[in-house]
Amino acid sequence: MLNIPDDKLPQEFKDEARLDSLYSPFRSRTVNPRDWDTKISSWKHLISLYCVNNQVYSFSLVQLKKLFVRNGRPPSCFDTVLEELVKQGDLQYFEDFTKESPKTWSGWATNLLVTKPLSWSFNTVKKSLFSSHINPDRIYVNIGVVHSEAQKILTTIPGKHRNKVMNFSEFLKLIARNESQGEDVKLLLHYLIQEKKADLKNVQKDGDAESLLVKIGYQDKVITPISETDVSLYVLQQNEIVLTRHVEDLEDEVMYCIKEVKAHLLKGHRLLAKTCLKKKHEIQKRLTHKTNALHNVQVLLERIKDAQTDAEVWQSYKQALSAFNTNIKETGLSEDAIEDTMLKLGEILDIHEDIQTSISKPVIAEDEDLEEELEELMKTEDKSESGISSDLDEQLAKLDISDLPKVPSANVSVQEAL
Repeated sequence: MLNIPDDKLPQEFKDEARLDSLYSPFRSRTVNPRDWDTKISSWKHLISLYCVNNQVYSFSLVQLKKLFVRNGRPPSCFDTVLEELVKQGDLQYFEDFTKESPKTWSGWATNLLVTKPLSWSFNTVKKSLFSSHINPDRIYVNIGVVHSEAQKILTTIPGKHRNKVMNFSEFLKLIARNESQGEDVKLLLHYLIQEKKADLKNVQKDGDAESLLVKIGYQDKVITPISETDVSLYVLQQNEIVLTRHVEDLEDEVMYCIKEVKAHLLKGHRLLAKTCLKKKHEIQKRLTHKTNALHNVQVLLERIKDAQTDAEVWQSYKQALSAFNTNIKETGLSEDAIEDTMLKLGEILDIHEDIQTSISKPVIAEDEDLEEELEELMKTEDKSESGISSDLDEQLAKLDISDLPKVPSANVSVQEAL
């Protein structure tokens, strides 16, 4: 149904009895407010599903009625549904959505305090004086779907294409859309422009023809509007592409002429071979001109890119300088303050060193007493050891060993010894 997968289609839209109720006209809300609100919510959900799955973000009452025909008849309640969704802010009139937002505070205040109240008063009087039937061809924009789809585009754009000017046709190819979806894609771009994440610019090209240029920024940064430098860079890039293609074609022609010359020589057609050589020389002259032009364009491109890089580096230097100045002001850093701090730090370190020296100093009196006691003990030990050794010597001298048997010879057997 409506190119919506069955697994995403709400269950109530598969129930014939419920569908009969949804397709029927609204009764007064005072009769059953809950049922009335549920019906509005159901249609809101289904319309959003249709928009997302078909990548359609704007529609009219006539278009919706044709899409949701069931058993040969369209819903009888769509006029009430659309107007109620407008009141709730889920839909917006195309002319209101595409209004450019004021770019100054004064413009914003004028729009808020003067323009909108006057517009509201005029519409209120008009509704009270004229018929309440809505214009069936009036275009509505699905705000919720536009917001979500625009965010998807912003997140899926490759990094190398961000902050880079491109043609609208190239942008459509980049997001996998075709030319028939161009108007709906412009709604997404309009939302991104309001969020300052994208920019558009029309430039004149090839006489009266105009080219729509697109520039997509980053999610977390405000985009820089398309400048004349961006346009010049884009034009040079397009010229580089065209010149490269011409050089490739001319080189192919030169190679073809050489083959023709060889073929004529094999056949003995020397005059035709000379004609081909002349043609080759003319092509080579054109090739030289195109190659020089291509080189000049490439040099200009590199110079412009270098200038942009230099500007970014300079800007970063300015930001770093501002950050340094702010930091110094906030912290109170100065040469005098630092010198004063270092002097005080040296004094404190000297005091700490003195404290450590005092703490680690040995107790001299106790050490001297201990040394004297140790010397006395050592003398006592020496005297006792010398006395014992002298007693042993005297005892050994008095010992009589004359009664001991003689030492047997080495050849005495065990029995003789016994």
